[in-house]
Amino acid sequence: MSSRLPDEKACVELLRAEGCSDKVVRHCCTVNQVAMAIARCCDADQELVNAGSWLHDIGRSSTHGIRHVSEGVAIARARGLPEEVVRIISSHVAAGLTHQEAEDLGLPPGEYMPSSLEEKIVCHSDNLVGDSEVMTLQEALEELEARGYMTTAGRMAAMHRELSEKCGKDLDILLEDLDIRKKAIKRCAAYVSR
Repeated sequence: MSSRLPDEKACVELLRAEGCSDKVVRHCCTVNQVAMAIARCCDADQELVNAGSWLHDIGRSSTHGIRHVSEGVAIARARGLPEEVVRIISSHVAAGLTHQEAEDLGLPPGEYMPSSLEEKIVCHSDNLVGDSEVMTLQEALEELEARGYMTTAGRMAAMHRELSEKCGKDLDILLEDLDIRKKAIKRCAAYVSR
């Protein structure tokens, strides 16, 4: 029986079919490298994390603003992706958004706060990746705090602690031990914009 979740090749094909740039695909590849390292460590659903981390930014095919979240949800539903992947796409931004925060940002009504382990893994992995550079928690927090996003920074730190506890090791140490920064650069080089 084949999985109903798209594999890496199918995810990249979906990103390309929707018109995502090399930069977006490379970012998704880097997030995938971080997310899969965490998923393997904490016994998460690796197929779901794989598909969700590759497709979390599919909405950037039409906009790079906050509405890339709702655009991504619409694309995922139109393409018949499983609801678990849709939930990862809807809850990957910041460290989650409350209903009021989403409304204030002009997003349609929906659930934007990650709740499952896999949603949290993809959300936090995205927070630990800039365009294509893997950051430590401290580097990510400093970036948010410099922009005045103190609430998001607090949620991100709490999510980092929760996932670190689940893994039995601080995620910064886990990613460093696995040399994810270098592996992601090497693995995702194929998606560098020319």
